[in-house]
Amino acid sequence: MKKAALLLLSLMSLSTHAADLKAPVGVRPCCAFGVDLKAQLGKVPVPFFSLENVLNSNDVGTHHYNDGSASISGSLLGLADEENGLIFTKLAGFIDTAHVRDTADYTYYLFQLNQRYLGKEHNLELPAELRTRKLTWHAQPSNLSHAEKTEFSAKAAALTAFRLAQWHEIAQWFGMVSVGGFDELASAFSSEDLYSNMLGANLAMRVLIAQPKLTTDQFAKAMNLALKEELDHLQAQPKSLTRKKIQQLDGEWWDSSKRLPNKWAVLFRDYHLALTLTPNYPGAEHKLMLESQFSNQQAIENWLSLELIASDDEAAFSQLPEELTQKRHWTVKDFQTIASFAKQHDRLALKAMNNK
Repeated sequence: MKKAALLLLSLMSLSTHAADLKAPVGVRPCCAFGVDLKAQLGKVPVPFFSLENVLNSNDVGTHHYNDGSASISGSLLGLADEENGLIFTKLAGFIDTAHVRDTADYTYYLFQLNQRYLGKEHNLELPAELRTRKLTWHAQPSNLSHAEKTEFSAKAAALTAFRLAQWHEIAQWFGMVSVGGFDELASAFSSEDLYSNMLGANLAMRVLIAQPKLTTDQFAKAMNLALKEELDHLQAQPKSLTRKKIQQLDGEWWDSSKRLPNKWAVLFRDYHLALTLTPNYPGAEHKLMLESQFSNQQAIENWLSLELIASDDEAAFSQLPEELTQKRHWTVKDFQTIASFAKQHDRLALKAMNNK
């Protein structure tokens, strides 16, 4: 009887936490690929401003669950406890810690919701990113054990958080504005983004399977340790070498002559939306993956799915083929088609620009 009462109290506490927890707010303002990047407002250069973008692995600061309490200016100027930037690693190439942390936080958030709703009928609309992002939990007949509920909740959270990251790259390409009024065209499909997002999803998933009852503060501390250990494992290199590696790619991966938010400050992009990723940097071969099925072979997205619902911002997508623009609901099955359209459009635009 006492054990049953304790279990009930635990479930009630978990349910309350899931209801009270805020979804991560937007994204951490951080990094276009490059070093000492300059900026301009409209056609006017911003004097005395450059964005270095690079970190030592021991300078990442303290992870904070991104509930919106940290200021954008503090993050950009390095005044927050948490610092973000690019780190070069021998095994995984360039890692963007902001993307790691964004997807880790969303994995934690969705894990809490999954503990409450997985296997039940429920839906939730997240703040729009050009289209309304709708999550749907689907009723399932399965009765999960406590261990299965933890594992399934963590795996579904990691996969869905990564799907949200894939959509964010798409929305950036089509002109979404979320930080300080700047468009984010220079960041869309940047070569290190999705790999870093998947790394964050995997780290958070491992933390939550091992410690499913973490509060946000406890999760942040666990992520501190997990990120530092992973950067050590990936053989993170000193800041000076990261700068040198990025500078060597000037003219191939980025263009130091361009000022943010000019889209073509970044030249090399990765439009491949897959659940198995390898780094884009030559010689870095550390493979990452997310499973699309649970251990019982059921598709995760039959339990928790993401839809993008047409909104007032549909003009942003007017260039897409008619078979897409006429669909009010997009699913993850549409993502690669949209990303491939973006790739072809960029290829033609770069060719035209280079021929001038």
